[in-house]
Amino acid sequence: MLALSLGNIIRQERQIKGMTQSQLAALLGISRQSLINAEQDKVSVSFETMARLQQILGISLDQIAIDLTPAASWQWWPEMPLQSGPVVAAAMNGQLIVSPIQATLTQDVSNGWWDMESGQIHWYSHNDISRQIFAAGCDPYLPWLVRAFHEHQSAYRLIPFSMASEKAVNSLRRGVVHLAGSHLYNPQEHTYNHIARHGEKWLYIGYLDWEEGRVYRSGSSQGEQGESHQWALREPGSEALALFYRHCAPQAVNGDQIRHFLTHRDLVSFVHSSGIQGVSIGSLAHLQGLSFEPWATEHFEWIAHMDNIEKPWLKAFMAVLEHSSLSRQLEALPYQNCSNWARVRQD
Repeated sequence: MLALSLGNIIRQERQIKGMTQSQLAALLGISRQSLINAEQDKVSVSFETMARLQQILGISLDQIAIDLTPAASWQWWPEMPLQSGPVVAAAMNGQLIVSPIQATLTQDVSNGWWDMESGQIHWYSHNDISRQIFAAGCDPYLPWLVRAFHEHQSAYRLIPFSMASEKAVNSLRRGVVHLAGSHLYNPQEHTYNHIARHGEKWLYIGYLDWEEGRVYRSGSSQGEQGESHQWALREPGSEALALFYRHCAPQAVNGDQIRHFLTHRDLVSFVHSSGIQGVSIGSLAHLQGLSFEPWATEHFEWIAHMDNIEKPWLKAFMAVLEHSSLSRQLEALPYQNCSNWARVRQD
C-alpha cells in the first residue's frame, strides 16, 4: 500500500467499499470533480479531507504519510525544529499546522515524531488532530484556562502557546492558530484590541481586566525607582514592553541593562530571585510576594475569526468560560477583575 499514490489508495478503498465517486464525494463534503481530481493525483488533499477519509474508508494515515510532504500538506509554526523530536498538530482551513512540542506551554500532548533525517513525521495519534485547538497569547493564567477547559470539555483539547499579543494576532491572521489572546493598545484611540483592518471581521471574547506596572522585591536595594536602571522586561513586540516605554524615558535605559523574558511567570520569578525590578501583572506579582506599582489597567480578550462563530470548537470554548469556576478563581486575585467575562463583541 505504501507504494501506491494517495489517489490510487482512495480509489482502491472506495471500490472495496462499493461506493461510487458521487457517494464518497457527498460524504466528504466536496464535489465529484474534486474527488476525481484527487483520485488522479491532480490536486493535493487537505488534511481535514484526509481525516474524513480515515473515518469513511478506514484509511490509516500511516498509509498516506508518504504523501504528507512539508511543502504540500503541512506548515510549521512557529518554526521548523532544528532537530528530530515530538510534534503536535491541528487542522485549520484545510491545512495541517505542525509545531514542535517544545513550543507549547504545557508540553503534555504530542501527535507524532518529526524525523529530521527523512523529512517525515511518523504519526502515532491521528484521531486527536482534528479535535485540537491552538490558542496563543501572553495570559499568565493560560495553564489555568487549559486545566478548566479539559475538566469541563472532553470533545476538544486546548493546546496553549505563550507569546506576545502582536505575535498572537499575526498568527491568527495567518490562520495558524484558532484563538489569539490579546491586549494590544492603540495609543491614538486609547483603546485595546481594535485590530480590524482591510475589512476584517473579528469576534472578541471578554476575559480579564488586569493592572500592569512595576514589580519589585520589598526591601531590596531596587525598591525605589531610579536607584537602578536594570529592568526585567517582556519580549520585544509585547504590550508590557510597550507600556514600559510609554511610562519610562527610553533614553534612560541602555540595552545591556535589560533582561527579556518570553513569559510573565518567568519574568516575575526572576524579579523574585534577583531583586531586579521589572514590568508585569500585579496579580502575578502578588502570588510571588512582590510589591507592585500599577501603571495601567489593560483589557485582555480572546479573538477568533467571525467565520468560526458557529463552529463546535468555539462553542465548546465559550461553554467552558461560562460554566467553569475559572472566573471566580481569577476574580479572587488582587489587581484584576472579570467584569467582561465571556461577553462577546464583534467588529
